[in-house]
Amino acid sequence: MAASPKHSLLIYRRLYGAWRTTALLIALASGVLWWLAPAPVNSPWMQAAFLTLTLVAGLLFIYTLVGPALSYVQCRPNHLLLSTPLYRLAISYRRIHTTRPVLFAPRGVRWTKQWLVQPYAGRTALAVDLNGYPVERRFLRLWLNEFVLPNDLLGLMLVTPDWMQLSRDIEVHRGAWKTRRKDAERDQNPLTSLSARKY
Repeated sequence: MAASPKHSLLIYRRLYGAWRTTALLIALASGVLWWLAPAPVNSPWMQAAFLTLTLVAGLLFIYTLVGPALSYVQCRPNHLLLSTPLYRLAISYRRIHTTRPVLFAPRGVRWTKQWLVQPYAGRTALAVDLNGYPVERRFLRLWLNEFVLPNDLLGLMLVTPDWMQLSRDIEVHRGAWKTRRKDAERDQNPLTSLSARKY
């Protein structure tokens, strides 16, 4: 079975959008200072500092352009793939207990992060309940956004443009995976295979 379309993670899209503006402004300001700064600001070490800051901010700006395209969830034949620019998590369908629509309303959000969740508050998200994580949760918290991996859920909270389509994709791929696994188990059991051929 082919992979499903990629479902964009809206939390990451907004996060990179905010970084993009900041990085661009820093790159432009430091570039202007590097090029036009009068003495004594234009000393060699200050020019080197402004140039370095311009390059770093420019690279961050490019990263924020690429980041949203690399932040998605996709159903693969044997696993659910959660992709971010710095980490890719593959979750076997065996670990998925169920999927369900939930209201995206994170509690206890610090005021410094209200801007990130506010546009999606009250929106329907897809909760993917797991029997367990492929790796330690503490390790995942280093790489995944806290709103994708909330404390009050054993699983994932996915805010995407179309949660219903994502839910259907997961269930269709899970169903196909279970069918393939049953067929493989039947083929490996000589008695079952003999009985199936008999009838």
